[in-house]
This record gives sequence, C-alpha cells and structure tokens, in this order.
Amino acid sequence: TLEARPSHGLEVLAAIWLTGLVLLVLRWFRRWYKIYRAVRGATLFPMQKPLPVLTLAAMTEPAIFGIFRPVLLLPQGIVDKLSPEQFEAVLAHELCHVRYRDNLTAALHMCVETIFWFHPLVWWIGAKLIEERERDCDESVLRQGSRPGDYAQAIINICKSFSNSPFP
Repeated sequence: TLEARPSHGLEVLAAIWLTGLVLLVLRWFRRWYKIYRAVRGATLFPMQKPLPVLTLAAMTEPAIFGIFRPVLLLPQGIVDKLSPEQFEAVLAHELCHVRYRDNLTAALHMCVETIFWFHPLVWWIGAKLIEERERDCDESVLRQGSRPGDYAQAIINICKSFSNSPFP
C-alpha cells in the first residue's frame, strides 16, 4: 500500500521567507552600525542649527542620521567646496528631511521591505519614496528662496568633490 506523505511545501516557503528576512535585517544593521561607528568618531561642527552638526572624513555627501535625535553629517572640507549660498541651500535641503521626518518614513518602509522582501512592488515603491522625498526637499529649498543655479551648482560640486562613499 502507498502511504500518504506529508507535504513540506509550507515549511520550505517559511524557511525561505525567514532566510530572506534575516539576511535583510543583517544588511540593514550592518549599514546602520557602519554609520554609527563613523558618527562616534565625528567632529562637532560649530554651527547654530536646531540639531547637532558633525563632520566626518568618511562622508561624501551631507546626510541626516538618526530618527529620534537626528544629527546632520557633513563631509570634512565641504565649506571650502561651496559658496555660502550653496552651503545654505544644502543645509536647507538636509533640514527639510528632518522637518518631514524622512528617516522615520524610510525606517518604516525598511520594515515593510524586510517583511515583504519577496515582492518586487515593495522595492519599486521604496525607490519611488526615496525619489519623491528628495524631490520634495529640493522643491522646498527653492521655495525658501535659494536660487536654482546656486543649488544645482552645490549638488554638482558635492558630486565632483566627494564621489567615493564608503556608505550606501
């Protein structure tokens, strides 16, 4: 007689899903920890802003790090590469990310990506969210009075001067 064999399909799918989830959690943690270690060795930049401003040799572009107590990270030497107007436009862009709580939005979407890592639409939405957050901050900088030419030149100067990033 033939005995019925139990199907292990559900267990296999669960193991595959769990493997993907664990790999993504490890990936996110590794990225976060790399930046966290760099921030611990950063230099305080003397500037009157509503959040701490730090400079790092390893940074290649300005960024906001943190969700609940964000800090502004600037590459060392950025002030020498930009005019005062360009520097102010870049700062306005980064402060816009803080004001809109973009890091919280990104973290929430990272949780969704981790759970639904297998679904391409989730990754497409994530890319679109990043694109729209950046566009919104760019438009906010221009609405605040920065000249488009100064702002565009600031972006170009940052790309030219700080092109090799150890951070994603």
